[in-house]
Amino acid sequence: MIFFYISLSTYIFFNIIKYKKSLSYLQQNKYKVKDYGKWIFQNYKETFINKELLAIILLIITLNFDLKVIGVSTVIFYTIMFLLDYKKKIKLKINKQILSRILIIIMLFIGLNVWFILDYMSYHYADIIFDNTPFYYIILILVSYFSYFIVWLANTIARPFDKFLKHKRRG
Repeated sequence: MIFFYISLSTYIFFNIIKYKKSLSYLQQNKYKVKDYGKWIFQNYKETFINKELLAIILLIITLNFDLKVIGVSTVIFYTIMFLLDYKKKIKLKINKQILSRILIIIMLFIGLNVWFILDYMSYHYADIIFDNTPFYYIILILVSYFSYFIVWLANTIARPFDKFLKHKRRG
């Protein structure tokens, strides 16, 4: 279980940097859903063909091993990814719009992680959801890999709230 928590922490530290970068690109596109969607596909080398694609390959290779091996390899991989991206300065202006997107993304992550942790802890009981398989890691790696789409989704969800708050301030 300790490997799961350690791998989860390294994963979260890396994703803080990655989502900060994704949110900064959303800010550059002025929170426009269509423009950000176009940007994702126009910059496919950065969004799809990146070093994180190695995590998916690593996961496929390690699926034949014990869950501890997958946990340790995830810790090593995301620690290296974090250290590579840590020095890059990303400017993100904090305002109400970005805070609403961050809140939606955090709620998604909290929901996934609480679900996984509860299921992981219930491994010794009869109410197992995933039978303690590498399914946790598959979902988490995909949520990280598709971060630009998740930011796009969070932006789409937050748009009506922004319009409501903007209208409420005028009235």
